[in-house]
Amino acid sequence: MSERDVFAQQIVSRIAEENYLVRNDAQENGFRKLVPALLQKGVENLDLSMFSEEMRATVLNILADEYLRRGNLHGAAKAYILAGNRLKLTAVGLDFEKLGLFDNAIEAFKMGGDDKNLIKIGTKCMEDGRFASATKAFKAIDSADLLRKLGQECMDKGKLDYSFEIFSALSDNDKLNKLGERCFEEGQYSYAMKAFQATQNKEQLNKVGEACMKNGLLRAALESYTLANNGMMVEFIRENFKQTVVM
Repeated sequence: MSERDVFAQQIVSRIAEENYLVRNDAQENGFRKLVPALLQKGVENLDLSMFSEEMRATVLNILADEYLRRGNLHGAAKAYILAGNRLKLTAVGLDFEKLGLFDNAIEAFKMGGDDKNLIKIGTKCMEDGRFASATKAFKAIDSADLLRKLGQECMDKGKLDYSFEIFSALSDNDKLNKLGERCFEEGQYSYAMKAFQATQNKEQLNKVGEACMKNGLLRAALESYTLANNGMMVEFIRENFKQTVVM
């Protein structure tokens, strides 16, 4: 190819690129005029399948920016998620956090892949006693260490359901047994049974059954002995206290 041909090809390519950019700008400006109608339709109801991936992202970002300008954080989050705009999702998450909408903030950070802010908000929620939200944040980054710390905090504060949920998710039998022992000592036999059942700790389940018997809690005793596969005690209770327990 001669030098003249190369030069001519470069000119043609440049003109084609400039025309493409002009068309894109025109399309984008056209979409901006349609923003009110598109917002009214709702981003989840839009069909943008006829556009290129780049153009879809452009339209979605335009809509998301407008949602954000109008203070509609939920709409903005939906649009930024569809556009794959992680940076803006972090910004939306921070706005949710300022409003005290921690679960929404956590979801935005999660979709944005923002582990740093998930750790930050999870820690804040744990310190403030928002254990459900803290659990969501730490699960989002799959941090066993932070979840274990949270589970211990929940146990110390008497939030046994959260503690059980966390230690069960971690399959931490040692912590579950400690949780069961704590509940047993405090006379919270249903929680103790739940924990010992998860670890298949028959010895402790029999102890719970015995304690329930002593306190006249025959149905609870029957349940605990059943979980422990203690056929003898199950039969004893059923044969001698038929009118009291029915299982």
